[in-house]
Amino acid sequence: GEARNAPRELPAAPWPRAPPAGAMGAAVALMGCVETAVTLCGEVYHKVNERVSEDLEGDDVEGEVFVLICALDYKMTSNPLSCSIDGKNMEILLDACGVPRENITAMYDEQCTKQAVLQAIKDIGDRCGENDYFVFYYSGHGTNLEDYSGDEADGQDEAFCFVDFQGQISYDSCMSDDVFAQAVTDCVRDDVKVIILTDCCHSGTIADFHCGDWAGRRALSIAGCLDHQTSGDIGRGGIFSHSMMMAIAELQEEGEDEYSCGKLYNKTLQKDEEAFASQQDICLQCAPGLLPNHMAWPLIPKRPYAAPYGRRCYG
Repeated sequence: GEARNAPRELPAAPWPRAPPAGAMGAAVALMGCVETAVTLCGEVYHKVNERVSEDLEGDDVEGEVFVLICALDYKMTSNPLSCSIDGKNMEILLDACGVPRENITAMYDEQCTKQAVLQAIKDIGDRCGENDYFVFYYSGHGTNLEDYSGDEADGQDEAFCFVDFQGQISYDSCMSDDVFAQAVTDCVRDDVKVIILTDCCHSGTIADFHCGDWAGRRALSIAGCLDHQTSGDIGRGGIFSHSMMMAIAELQEEGEDEYSCGKLYNKTLQKDEEAFASQQDICLQCAPGLLPNHMAWPLIPKRPYAAPYGRRCYG
């Protein structure tokens, strides 16, 4: 399908989706070392298209869930997408999960100016209390900008492509990962759990967990692809969003009613491979010191839920 950014050649993976014989065993052996480094040394946990620890430890969903949805179709530009379908599908999922309507802020197209999104982050952050969840979901274009702060090894910041009031994308309308991370850590109290879901190009490290005020926070991101990759749009929404929603539906079918973000990520990888076999690498990152099985996934349907892919999508 059409990519979420200008088409570009994707690099070849070092091996197909299933690693060669022996590689998985080596990875499992190393996992204990990686987790020790994260929990004891405060390193950023980062996995790319690879299963993670999933048995939930030491957490549950006890607070309220607040969600900010930003979805842009760019109808006023020469590079339109179908991201509003993702946003509407996300709203349907949230309703099935029992998230109160007043806890959902959904912004579409020209509503998604940089200043409006920053204000929404502040407004939602002001409402969040201890052990609540702040979920940020973005579906749209992503891009790279020159890194002026010097915190990026590749010399480029990752950025969300928001628009101006005329629906156009410009340098000034884009929000860099530096600005986004500062906004969330400034506006959302540090005892709130943060989940960042990004279905856009160049978004692997867009949460910017390696810098800023993320240390010690319970924050996690799942991104549709790596910083140098493009993220697929099938014309009825994004590959990552559809894979995630299919994962949630299948976990419900399997009788799972409480599970970790790690389990959701693993199932998302499985559904991507089964339905799309995509070239993009869905990746997971945690704030320094956090592991993906130490945060409960908050979006679990309370009534029968059918994922939109394979049936008629909203819109």
